[in-house]
Amino acid sequence: MTGRRVFILLIVLLFICIVNTMFTLTPAYADSLRSALPQRIGNYNVEMKTDPTTPISGQNAKIFLKISSVNRDDLVDLPIIINISKDGVRRETTHPIFVPYGHYTDQFIFKEPGIYALDVTILDVYTAQNLTVTFPITVVTPLFGYLSLSSSSSVPFIAAIVIVASISGVILIYKRKRRAKSIEHTKTTHEDRY
Repeated sequence: MTGRRVFILLIVLLFICIVNTMFTLTPAYADSLRSALPQRIGNYNVEMKTDPTTPISGQNAKIFLKISSVNRDDLVDLPIIINISKDGVRRETTHPIFVPYGHYTDQFIFKEPGIYALDVTILDVYTAQNLTVTFPITVVTPLFGYLSLSSSSSVPFIAAIVIVASISGVILIYKRKRRAKSIEHTKTTHEDRY
């Protein structure tokens, strides 16, 4: 490879990285979870959201929880336990976690595709009861080894591939036309000599 080609390749890779980063940054919301699954149990509203929206097997997924009181009381250091299971088999269990101000974020790697159950057990210190809500999480198989079409990061990746392919095609057509003109110019110059 010539130095010019390496330089162009580096520019294209840098462009892909920038585009991918721009589209995969997710904003943080202090009070509410957008596109979250809500449930109510006892005096609590529980919301759950994953990032990516549809987790990919073998990749790290963030789990966001918001727990609030039905009567809007402040919840400070509410103890919960999280269980993740698939087909009735428990995959992970936490010790009691104290959720500060009703917001908690955890990470988990789902090893295989399928439907998982995320159980959030609230250890209600006021009523001395354990209240459990269950959220389904659908995990998909990765596409191309690591990328899923339902992943939020796949859109910029596919867009970058299309852009790079288009630019490469335009450059290739331009080079072929230039080469054809050069050959034609060489032929006319060669014929003029004789």
